[in-house]
Amino acid sequence: MSKNRFEIVNGNINILRDDWKQCAQVTYREDYFEELTSVTWRENNGYVVNNKLGYLHRYIMEKWYGEKIFDEMSKKGWVVDHMNNNGFDCRICNLEFLAPNPNIAKGHNLDIEAEEQRHHIALNLFKDFSTGLYQISIAFNDNVYLSNGIEKMGQPINSIFLLYDCDYRLVINDAEQILLEYKTNRKFRLDKLNYIDIKYEFSTFIDLSEQEFDEVINGNRMTVERDGKTYLIIGKNNYLVSAHYKEGWNKK
Repeated sequence: MSKNRFEIVNGNINILRDDWKQCAQVTYREDYFEELTSVTWRENNGYVVNNKLGYLHRYIMEKWYGEKIFDEMSKKGWVVDHMNNNGFDCRICNLEFLAPNPNIAKGHNLDIEAEEQRHHIALNLFKDFSTGLYQISIAFNDNVYLSNGIEKMGQPINSIFLLYDCDYRLVINDAEQILLEYKTNRKFRLDKLNYIDIKYEFSTFIDLSEQEFDEVINGNRMTVERDGKTYLIIGKNNYLVSAHYKEGWNKK
């Protein structure tokens, strides 16, 4: 009997254990649900592993890509990269094959920079298995505006999504370029990047009452409700960590 607890939430399987500080996640699929939940998963150096099924991220990749492709990539020495550098996040959208040296370089550069700047811009990489395309999502905790003359350019951007149909290493390079430019200039250019499509989501202006404003400033309020909708108020004690990718987004 497994020592873990399992929950199905929003198309994912959450794997919990009393001595873990976070839950592990995998994308739900009926064909492996019984096997995955029949064993006990433990933490090992930031990754999730079981004595019988091995590392969770490798188990999931073999299930989604098939034994033949998985074995071919393993024989080449390629590793399974956690795109957001979270070893507990084993959703298929967060996993990709990557050669060893680029994987090491990503760990020394992109993964560190993305975490250091998350309070300003929350940049994450994704791969949509249904399309085979990559995405960079950027959620803004700073006030950031477009400056290319499109509509609504005077309104702060909540998030930007970039779509890619290229080698994963080029996506990594673009992500590093965005973070470097923003770290040094508090802005970045989009015209030199390798994306094939782009989507924007703009922030919503919310008028706060005096009481709501004081509660936000003092760290006692994170959200407000207007017309039945809940809005997150960005502040020193609360910030966005990710913007989820656009599932099924394909080329124009």
